Amino acid sequence: MFNFNLHVLGWSLIIFLALMLQVLVGTVRTIVMVKGNKTLTSIIGFFEATIAITVAITVISNAVKDGINVFIILFYAMGFAAGLFIGMTISNKITKDMVSVNIITRFPEGDIENKLREFGFGVTSYTGSGKDGDLKVLNIICKKSNLEKLKFIAQQIDPKSMVTSHTLEGLSGGFIYDIRK
Repeated sequence: MFNFNLHVLGWSLIIFLALMLQVLVGTVRTIVMVKGNKTLTSIIGFFEATIAITVAITVISNAVKDGINVFIILFYAMGFAAGLFIGMTISNKITKDMVSVNIITRFPEGDIENKLREFGFGVTSYTGSGKDGDLKVLNIICKKSNLEKLKFIAQQIDPKSMVTSHTLEGLSGGFIYDIRK
């Protein structure tokens, strides 16, 4: 169970890499599926299933032959986690998703609004009232990749501001940060 040698290390690394690839491919497949591309989703799913069955057969056959080894289990789990991390990182880099961001602040003077405009964001502002008084509601359309920058700017001015976002579909017209000048 705790036997560690070059044979175990070799199989552990192979399982780590194979599972990382399987989960990475699965993450990409999920993104493509959500986007509605049936053909590409099916093709990616074929390769994901091929990798999955290969990994399963490898792990089970080694467990039958050499017994269950804790190192193979750990490398399996690490491969899964690494695949998720890399898949999400790639997803954030390749996605062209547009988001609508709402910032709700108690600073009605326009500090966040003005700073966002200085950084080139298009901002539509509304005044509103909440439980504790007047509020300013800001709406910004931007690429998902710019969301963290936008949140950082807002939180620097009003750490208690509420920032929400949702993905947009079928967008047309208007000013969009880093897309249309």
